[in-house]
Amino acid sequence: MRQIITVATMKGGSGKSTLASCLAVHWHLCGRPSTIIDADPQRSIARLVARERALGGVKVVEDASENAWKTAQNLAATGCPIVIDTPGFRSPATLACIAAADFLLVPVKASPLDIDRMLDTLNSLIEGAGGQRPAFRCVLTQTTRDSVIAKHIRAELIEAGFPVLKSEMTNRVVYAEAGLWGATPSLIEKSGAAAREIAAIADEVDSIVAIKQAA
Repeated sequence: MRQIITVATMKGGSGKSTLASCLAVHWHLCGRPSTIIDADPQRSIARLVARERALGGVKVVEDASENAWKTAQNLAATGCPIVIDTPGFRSPATLACIAAADFLLVPVKASPLDIDRMLDTLNSLIEGAGGQRPAFRCVLTQTTRDSVIAKHIRAELIEAGFPVLKSEMTNRVVYAEAGLWGATPSLIEKSGAAAREIAAIADEVDSIVAIKQAA
C-alpha cells in the first residue's frame, strides 16, 4: 500500500517537523521502514538526524526543490511510509507535495492567537494544490489536557468544515528533551504518554489512508 503523508501548515511554530519526525520514527519502530523527505529549507529534520540518536535509523532525504514530490513518489514504490516535511509557508513546492500525497496532515497549534489565521489559510493550502481535494485531517498540537481552548479550537475547525483527528499532541517537555539527542519520545520513553499519543495519531492516519485506498 503506497503511503505518502505530507505534513503542511502555513503557521510557524505549529509542530510540523516534530509531528513528521515522530510519525516516521513510530512506523519505523513498528517494522515499517520509513523515509522522511525534508523539503523545508530550514532543515529542521536534517539537523535532528545529524544528532546522536539519528532518529533511530529513519532515512532522511533532503530535497527542498520543487521536485520534492517526485522524490517522494519514487521512494514510495517500496511500499513503505514516506513522510514529507514541507516549507512552513505556501509555495509551489508545498502545493506540489500536497497534490502528490495520499494523505495531508495539517498541524494546528492550540492557541486562540493562531486559529483565525489558520481558518483563513487552510482553504488556500488545500485547494491550491489543484485537482481533487486531498484526503486530509487537522491535528491539534501543543494542547493542554482537557483545556477549554483546545476544545473551542476543535469546535471552530469542525464548524468551518475542517475534519480533525481525535488524537492530539499534548504539550510535553519530552519532545524538546528528545530533540536534543536527535530522538523522539517513542525512542526514549516507549511506554510514555507522548509515545502513546504519537501511536494513536499514526493509527488514525493508517486507518484513513487504508479506507481511502480501498475506495
